Amino acid sequence: MIAGAGFDYDGEPMPLDQPKSAAHSFGDELRMTFGEHIEELRGCLIRALIGVAVALAVTLYFGFDLIGWIAQPLLQAQYALGYPPQTIATDPTVGFTNVYLPVSLIGALILASPWVIYQLWRFVVAGLYEHERKTVYILAPFSTLMTVLGVCFAYYVLLPVSLLFFLSFAAYYPPIEPTDPGPVMRQLLRAYGVDHAPSEGVTLSPPDAPIPTFPTLAVDPPEPVEGMVWINAADGHLKTYFNGQTRLLLAAANRLISPLPQLGQFIKFAALTTLGIVIAFQVPVVMLVIGWTNLVDPRWVGRFRKYAFFACAALGAVLTPTDIFSMFVLAVPLYALFEFGLLLMRMTHKPAPEEL
Repeated sequence: MIAGAGFDYDGEPMPLDQPKSAAHSFGDELRMTFGEHIEELRGCLIRALIGVAVALAVTLYFGFDLIGWIAQPLLQAQYALGYPPQTIATDPTVGFTNVYLPVSLIGALILASPWVIYQLWRFVVAGLYEHERKTVYILAPFSTLMTVLGVCFAYYVLLPVSLLFFLSFAAYYPPIEPTDPGPVMRQLLRAYGVDHAPSEGVTLSPPDAPIPTFPTLAVDPPEPVEGMVWINAADGHLKTYFNGQTRLLLAAANRLISPLPQLGQFIKFAALTTLGIVIAFQVPVVMLVIGWTNLVDPRWVGRFRKYAFFACAALGAVLTPTDIFSMFVLAVPLYALFEFGLLLMRMTHKPAPEEL
């Protein structure tokens, strides 16, 4: 035997000058040595990192648009409930370090994930049998589809429901009247030189003088004039047209709490909520694998339907504790995922001869 010579699958020796690049293909023609595996893994990682770097350049360019898209449910909920549609920052660097960079990095990983998965697949496929490859061909697109559906459900359904509950909860706090101090506070204010009485020389209008009013419009005027002020009857907001833009004239609310969350905290809240939903949407994928491998009998899993329904209802009540409708907004899809996964288990499960 010649040192260093390999053998093909038929036991025949291969020539020393056999090109090794064929081992990098998806076929099973050649076996790869340990060093070739390391070199192949190195190439896949380099290509994956290049793809992430390209995606990062894209997300950095569209970073502000991406942040605005993520924050849109929050701003819409604030606007609908009469709060200023904006966020705050308690640190001058938070807009860059806690918002822009994390969102761009996470967006780049999500954008480049198909390319990264493809590179990992190139490395793993050489060691799989043909039937194992067919399984991955089905599971990978199915898992990706469920991930996309989970992100859409979290963004368009669960986030608005959760935000409307948490923001509207502030309305239950009692109103405050800071402009009407009591007799003791009034005397103390005078002692400190703080007196809200009209100053001398100020001309007051007579009590019966007409009070200027703003026009109430069903919708915003299509061609407003610079400096025009009006009330939108549809949303109840006072607006003005200034410097070529329609702006809100926000008045301070007499509520003890006026929710103005930090943008970084909201991004974290939205990310964790979406991550939990994406994991929940992988339940059918896991159940499909269990059924495919015959680890668990679907008939046994079907006996736990009532417990699954109770768990979904409890999870919906905890995450959306507003009313019965909001609870079912989350509970029903979760239970539907369980039933869908159970259906997939029955379709792929192959009972043993003694089970028939």
